[in-house]
Formats: sequence, structure tokens, C-alpha cells
Amino acid sequence: MSDVTGTYYAGEAFIGYGAELLVGQATGSPELFVAMADIAIITPGDWTTGVLEKTHLRSPDRHREKLATLRDSGAFQIQGNYRPGHGEHKTAGGDGFSSTRNLVALWVNVTENNFKINLPVSPQIVLAFRGVITKYQIGALSVDVKCDFTAEITPLSAFTLP
Repeated sequence: MSDVTGTYYAGEAFIGYGAELLVGQATGSPELFVAMADIAIITPGDWTTGVLEKTHLRSPDRHREKLATLRDSGAFQIQGNYRPGHGEHKTAGGDGFSSTRNLVALWVNVTENNFKINLPVSPQIVLAFRGVITKYQIGALSVDVKCDFTAEITPLSAFTLP
């Protein structure tokens, strides 16, 4: 779409239906990626930039002065149905997940790993990043509510949308 300044136009949007989170298995070239099952919500982390104050007693216009510092990428929040029998949640792996590249093993061993999120748009947009599992939690066990799980994947370096 071109510059929309001063124009009226139909809005565009998409929903997350069809997105998938893939976990690198550190095998082969190119690396094999396996999709996680029953993911309900993927919330990308915030992108922030640090700000350092550099104000002094003679700052111009009696206004605080600031200096932009480093950018950072917050953790991706993942939520889905907990499936204790599926390889992504089993220590032994399975269902395409190795015993060292499932969610539990990645968290226990604090393993740096490659991840991809395929967005449900055409042409395909892929968010690829290297990260570490910084949270893994099984949800409430109840007679009236399904058991979910939540996880956080913290990016280890800069990445951007393609």
C-alpha cells in the first residue's frame, strides 16, 4: 500500500489462526524444525530501547536531556494445551522432538536453541530467532478446566521482521 496521508481506504488485518511455533532440532543442514502441538496463543515480546538521562544544571530550555542506549527483545509468551504424552513435553522426546530439544529438556539444560514462528499470511512471513526457555509451567489440575501450559522463550540477540 502506498502513502495513505489524507486518503480513505479499507482496513487490513489478520488473525493468528494458522500460525505455528517451530523448535529447531539441531540436526542436518538445513536444520530440521518441528511444530509444537496445541498452541493457542503466541505473544511476541516487547521491543524496547533503553534511555539514559544526561540532564545537568545548565540543560537547555530547562528540560531534561536523554540519550538512547541499547535495544532489547522481550520474551515470547506461549500458551497451549498441556499434553503430557506428546514429545514436546516428555523428557524422552518423540513426535519429532529429540530427547534434548523438547521444551522440558531445553528448559532443564538451559539450552540455546533456534525457533521459528510462521505467521499465517501470504507471502509467508517467518520470525526466526535464537532463544532460551526462561519459563515452563504446567497449569492447574482441575476437574472442570482443561490443563494448559505456559512457557517463555527469551531471544538471545537482535532479530527483526523480514
